[in-house]
Amino acid sequence: MNKRLINFLFKIDNITEHWKSLLIIRKAITILFPFILVGVYVELISDAVFHKHGFLNNIYHINQWLPGFKIFSRYFTILDLSINGVISIALTFLIAEITIQRTSKNELVAGVTAAFSFMIMNFNRGILGHTSNHETSWFLEGNLGYSGIFIAIIVGLVTGWIFNHFAVSNTDKGTGREGLFEQRLSLATQIHKTLKPALITLAFFGVFSCIVSFLIKLSANGLLSNPLEFSFTGYSLVLGSAILSLMLNNFIWLLGLIGYFDFNNINSSNMVQNLEYAIQHGSSWGAPNPISLHTLVDSFANIGGPGMALSLFIAIIWRSRDKDIQIIGKTSLLPSIFNVNQSPLVGIALLYDPLLIIPFICTPMVSIITWSALKLNFMPPSVYPVSETTPGFLAGWLGTGGTWQAFLISIINLLAAVALYLPFVLLHNYFESMRKGGATNEV
Repeated sequence: MNKRLINFLFKIDNITEHWKSLLIIRKAITILFPFILVGVYVELISDAVFHKHGFLNNIYHINQWLPGFKIFSRYFTILDLSINGVISIALTFLIAEITIQRTSKNELVAGVTAAFSFMIMNFNRGILGHTSNHETSWFLEGNLGYSGIFIAIIVGLVTGWIFNHFAVSNTDKGTGREGLFEQRLSLATQIHKTLKPALITLAFFGVFSCIVSFLIKLSANGLLSNPLEFSFTGYSLVLGSAILSLMLNNFIWLLGLIGYFDFNNINSSNMVQNLEYAIQHGSSWGAPNPISLHTLVDSFANIGGPGMALSLFIAIIWRSRDKDIQIIGKTSLLPSIFNVNQSPLVGIALLYDPLLIIPFICTPMVSIITWSALKLNFMPPSVYPVSETTPGFLAGWLGTGGTWQAFLISIINLLAAVALYLPFVLLHNYFESMRKGGATNEV
């Protein structure tokens, strides 16, 4: 790499290493990581094994020979929703708590206030005008999980800032365990120190959420969580549109905005036409719509999740010397094989190694390989539906009816993405050695 470029990236890397807000988020997600990891594996088992359309269930027909399959299915569904479904609440609590730890002893109150504020931001305003007998949730439950990560971070940081500026500082520290016990049990003292910042925080997010909800008839989180649907037509526009939209989608995933772009229903009529053609002719060769966002992206450009996450973890395991990142890579590899990859798992890797943001955003460029193969008629388009937990490198093979060409392109895409990540993993190793005073010439 160019020396000036390396020095520039090193400065950026150092800035992120000492950026206070990023350090707070990193610490909060690190504390939360064991629960994230458990949640990911619970989701893997639930979706791949105990779901009627799960990949492993479809292959081994587990529901037909395992006693109590429905009980296990219900059990893992409960665990999945109970852990992954409220992860943002826990995150906003931790961020607010960590933000004020160095300035006061009111961190627990700040955390609870942040959790209440986050729920205010996700109040379902639609229930106020609900007149039927059908039950409607008071809150937008989908935003309490990973889709609410971005709002959780903002609420946590803002709550911490308010408490840092408006909470009464601790002057009476007490003596020993008795002093601490008495201080924490003093209701009058607690109200005196924390009532003002708590009221300011709740009032601020209440007013903000109310104003926004009147404007968009949803919660404030709806500003960022409502999916935008894209539809691209014309062979000459599909490739560029796919790359640009996916790069933007990957970027906002880094911010915790999950599901903002909806790629699932793009050009559905084209997909139906391709499937009907394949059923009639017994093959997808010659399908009328060979190049679409579905044939470029779904089966070939998101192997392991956004940012070709499987390639990211392979590169980390292969060459990273950072123990923390190695743990992330090794524990995330299996779920990413089945496309079960929660954004914070990738987010943790990027928080620990911000250099990976560049290749993470640029991985949609591998779509050029798929586009070329389809344009040259090297392989048929992927038309058959596959399970969401189908391993990414097999999705194209199964989606084309088992053509070896599609499997080869999937492997080439996977290796191309690994090659894209690798220089940045090595660069991180180099920067770490520079910080420790023993720089090597690895890059």
